[in-house]
This record gives sequence, structure tokens and C-alpha cells, in this order.
Amino acid sequence: MKEVVIIGFGWVGQANALALSFLGYRVFFYDLTKAPARHYEKEWSRFYERVRSLEDPLAEDRVETVYLVCVGDQVNQDGLQDISQISKALKMLTDAKGTVVLRSTVLPEHLGKVRFDYYLPEFLHEKHAVEECIHPYLFVIGKGNTHRAEPAFFADWERRAAKVFRGTPREAAYLTYLSNIWNALRISFTNEMGDIVS
Repeated sequence: MKEVVIIGFGWVGQANALALSFLGYRVFFYDLTKAPARHYEKEWSRFYERVRSLEDPLAEDRVETVYLVCVGDQVNQDGLQDISQISKALKMLTDAKGTVVLRSTVLPEHLGKVRFDYYLPEFLHEKHAVEECIHPYLFVIGKGNTHRAEPAFFADWERRAAKVFRGTPREAAYLTYLSNIWNALRISFTNEMGDIVS
């Protein structure tokens, strides 16, 4: 059984970890917070018990290991994306033997500044994030400049997805932002309609 190490155990990291555990993968996580709050405890408590914490992100490193980097981005005072925490997480994996999959949100212009094998943007909604990881509506794969084979769980997610897109990391990042713009437009339209009828 191939191992998956989740780097960053916040909302997105936990959703991915629990989904992969549910699908039968051996899952570990590494987070700077020694005891991160469990965001999906009520519905997924027994799967949390299967996900093991690591003191060292490379403790389970081998060729078959997959690293899923789920570290959040930040916005600086100028309103620009700050990917310093994502960069730091990826630098920890510079000497990793396994495959590095970037699952964090990164603007297209920043992707060239960081090293990874595959970019897998997430389209998760907080309330049903674990379920959306198990059965993604949109599954987008951006293959970087890598010779490493796709992780086995890509095939699982692709088979369960309603729609699949394969392209470059930059194309994958643009799809994320087009999706976000479309969602924002729908929310704005709904709010305007609400204002009109109230």
C-alpha cells in the first residue's frame, strides 16, 4: 500500500487525509502545530484515528511515498498573494525520494517559483470537503516537469469525478480562478436579486 504524507493539517489537509484514508490509503500528516484542531471530528472521527502524525516530514520517505502539500496561502498588506509558507513547506521536501503534489492555491505567476511534480488545485466547500475529496465534481491535474508517475489515488479520484481536466500547472491554476470568479458572480447575482425582492 502506498503511503501519503499530508503537509499542513488544516481544513484542506484534513479533508484530503480523511478522504484518502477512507479510500484505503495509509496516511500520515506533518504540521507545525503539534495538535491541530479536528475540523471534521463529528462525522469522520474513526478515520482520524487512522491518520498518524509525523515529527519529521521525511520520516516515511521512499520512492513510493506521495507528499500532498496543503499549506494555505496568505494575502499581504498590498493585497498580493504571499506563498512564503507554501515555499517553505516545499523546500522541506527538496530531497524527498517520493512524488510531491501541490494542493495549495497558488496564482499562475507564482508556480514557476516553487518545485513540485503535480499541481492539484482544490475546489472544496468547507462543510462537505471530505465528501468532495472522495467524489470530486471537478478534478484538475497539472503535470509539472517531472518523470515521476502519477500517484495511484489520481486514478481513484478521476474515476469518481464528474469532470476531469489534464493540462499544465498554469492551466490548472487558471481553471481554479475561473471557477472562483464564476462562483463570486453567482453569489453577487443572488444577493442583488435578494435586495430587489426584499
